[in-house]
Formats: sequence, C-alpha cells, structure tokens
Amino acid sequence: MWKYVLSASGLCLMLACQPVQSGGHSHDTVGDHSHEEEGDHSHAEGLAETYTEWSDQLELFVEFKPLVVGEVSRFAAHFTHRTDFKPVREGSLTVSLITGNKGVRQTVDAPSSPGIFTPGLQPTRAGTGQLVFEVETPSFTDRIVLTDIKIYNTMAEAEADMPEENFSGERVDFLKEQAWRIDFAMAPAVHQPISEVIRTSGEILPVRSAEKMAVAKTSGLVFFQNTTLRAGKEVQAGQPLFTVTSEGLVRGNLQEKYKVAQARLERARASFERARNLLDQEIIGQKEFEQRSMEFTVAQAELETLNKVVNAETGGHTVTAPISGIIKNILINDGQYVVEGTPLVEVTSNRTLILEAQVSQQYLPRLSGITSAHFKAPYQKKVQSIEDYNGRLIQYGKALQPNNHFIPVQFEVDNLGRLLPGSYVEMFLLMEPVEQGIVIPESALLQDYDQQYVYVQASGETFEKRPLTLGISDGAHIQVLDGLSDGEWVVIKGAYQIKMASMSTTIPGHGHEH
Repeated sequence: MWKYVLSASGLCLMLACQPVQSGGHSHDTVGDHSHEEEGDHSHAEGLAETYTEWSDQLELFVEFKPLVVGEVSRFAAHFTHRTDFKPVREGSLTVSLITGNKGVRQTVDAPSSPGIFTPGLQPTRAGTGQLVFEVETPSFTDRIVLTDIKIYNTMAEAEADMPEENFSGERVDFLKEQAWRIDFAMAPAVHQPISEVIRTSGEILPVRSAEKMAVAKTSGLVFFQNTTLRAGKEVQAGQPLFTVTSEGLVRGNLQEKYKVAQARLERARASFERARNLLDQEIIGQKEFEQRSMEFTVAQAELETLNKVVNAETGGHTVTAPISGIIKNILINDGQYVVEGTPLVEVTSNRTLILEAQVSQQYLPRLSGITSAHFKAPYQKKVQSIEDYNGRLIQYGKALQPNNHFIPVQFEVDNLGRLLPGSYVEMFLLMEPVEQGIVIPESALLQDYDQQYVYVQASGETFEKRPLTLGISDGAHIQVLDGLSDGEWVVIKGAYQIKMASMSTTIPGHGHEH
C-alpha cells in the first residue's frame, strides 16, 4: 500500500464543498449507532491523503482530506480493472471506517463518473482504524482494506502529522482519467530466471505433406462454384470448387467427346452382340470375335473415364477439394481457359506449422542447449513465445544445404490461425536459464540518447522516471541489474504518453471531473 500527501488546492476545494451524496446510505457497522450528517465543512486548503492498493481484480487509488472527528471527508475512489487497466463503469461501492469495535459506512449506488466513486464519511471518534472498500458489479465483487488510517481531533493536528513528499527521481503526474483514455498497462518487476538467447531471423513454413493440389482433368474454361471462394476459406474434402467446361469451344469440347464416346460404345456393343451370334453359327472365326470384343471393352473404358469427369448437369468437369482444410492459394481466375493437368487450387490441412530459424555456424556448439524460442512477425505487435502455440523444438540441421551457409533450427507450432505461412520473423532462441534477477517486459523501456529508463508507479497518479542498468534479454523480457526493486510496478503500455506529459508546460491538477 502506498500513501503520500498531496498539495493541490483544486482537489481539496472539491472535497470540502460537496455534501454527503443524497443517493448514498449511511449505516453503523458495529457498536453504537453513529450517523453522518450532511453539511459543508471547510478544511485546510491544499491538504489531502492518497493511498494506492491492489486486489487480484482491481487497483484502488483514493484521495481524501484527512479524517477529522465531526467533519465530512469525501473520497475520490478510483477503481481500475487489472486485466485491461480500464475504469470500473458500473456497480456500487460501500466504504466503511472502523475504529476499535465501532464504525460508520456509506454506500453509493453508481460511480459519479467512469471509474470514480465519491462516498463521504464523518468520523465520530479519534484514533487509528481501517477503511474498507467493498465493490459490487454485475460480474464480480471485491474488497480492499486500508489499515493504520488515522482519525484526528482537529485539522491542525492532521496538518502537523502529515509527512513530507519523498521522491528519489524525476516525478511525472499522469491522472487516471488520462490513463483510462489510452492503451495503458503496467506490470510488476519480478525476480525470476532469464535465458541467454541467439538472435536471428527465420520463416514460418507449412508442413508440405499436409498440402494437396487440385488440377484440371480436362481442358476448358474454369468457373467458380461459389463467389465467396478465396484464400483462407475453410473447405471440406469432396466439396465442389470449380466447373471446367469446354462447351462452345471448337477444339477439345468435352461434351462433344462424351456424346461421341456414347455413340462409339453403342456401335461396339451391337457389333459384339452380332459377333457372338455369328460365332455360335460358325460364320466367323474366333480371331474376328476377339477383335470385336476388344473394341467393345475399349469403348466401355473410354466412356467410364469421361463419366468420372463430366458433370451430367453442366456438361463439364467438377473439381472438388482434395482434402479438408484451408485454401492456401487459388491459382486461376474465374472464366480462365486451362489445359488438362493445370493446377487450380492449393489446399492445406496444416494443423501445425514449422518455425525455422537460420543460425550462423559460429553457434553450432550451443545448438544442443536450445530449450525454446520467442519470435515476432511483422504483423504482430509484440514478441510471441512458441509456448503460446504449444510449440516444441524438433530438430536442428546436422548438414548445410546447398548455397546456404546457415544452420536450420526447426520448431513445430500449432496453427491457431494467427500465423501466416511464408512470413519472415525475428527469432530469439532461448538457452537454459543461466541467471536469476529482476526481470521486466522489454516493452517498458524508453531511451534518451544512450540512457534507457522506465516509468515506475510511485503512487496511483504519480510516476517516477528511473534510469536502469540492464543485463541479458530474451526478446520479450530483460534483466535489470540496477535501478528497480522486486515488486515495483513499471509502465509497459502508455509510457510514451507519460513522457509527453512530463514535457508539457501544463501541469495536471488533481481537481478531477467527478
């Protein structure tokens, strides 16, 4: 839990002048009954307490004037989802102040503005107590407790007890309302192992044995069976994709060939039947009978072959998907003329892909120590791990390929629909973890000239620019040798906007739009 004292007259004026919300509910929690009274209570201008605390689901940043017996303190309680760092937009908040076995509380039924609840409490006794914040939303409930909260007899006593602000680095104010409007996120610095890496390039490759080509079995014009046919579309084995027809063509007319084959078969059948009768009557010899029998058999075979490719309805040849999978590439245009054997479509049933890294020969002695890999494609915003795709190392080359002086290292990954075969990628091959230390995401880093730094959350709306001494990187995370402590929260998204805020000549005040 973090606490600091804020000198900002805007916030204090807002807190002093508003009565307890009429929509809230004031109740005793335990012990004697002690109710809040609405009223306008002035206080020492420029004095406020702030606390920052986390639960598994929420971050609470709360501002309020020091708690003084008999005076109403209104809370500006900012609640942020830890999953996406966006404000809590609906729900109720009950805040309770408990001192010993007695307390007061109030419930507000909704935030006064997105993410901000403004209940008020009027303490009845001095001492040290707890502030309990209970949030109830349509999807979850949560409870955050602040301990060692002082309640003073007078505001003068509170002023005398307030500590001085203490920041070791360059301070930047960045309000919750600002963070909520941008793509913002934080992560804690953690103490964990980190691996050395081999940085190189690679390519996402299909598994060749899982790809099939459909070809035209006759010459003619190709027509798409469906106007939605495109690369990336899922198809089932046997699903009609194209019709190849030669109708209207002078040469190679398939329908004409089919009719001719039918007529030839009928003539050969009649000749064969006559030959059989004549053979029985010994009018013709065995040799002539066998000749007519062979002609009949050949005519049958020709028609059966054409039957396999000719669609009775269209008079053309229907091309179907050779396997179930995804259309990788359509190789012809609708209405295009093709000859027999022309490839029409390529279908892949890849449920897995190959991630192949090209590694310099100097790393050969280290290849047996590779345990995993990170990679980043041009269309990805951040570095991915092969573990995100159930990946595994399958092999590394023991021999060089012709005209290629690099060693291939191959990983198998699941095709989850987020990777494009043929893409070139930046790769980070991970070795066995060699060190433990403070580790943060690389996305947190900013650079000024030759100095790298991060923004560390000093309190809910205050960030500290912290120069770092860095160690090894695995492409996704980097080791911090000096400048951070375990558990400190660093900005991993939105750091550039904080940098811009630090350069602004306008200093954001703490008078929030509640």
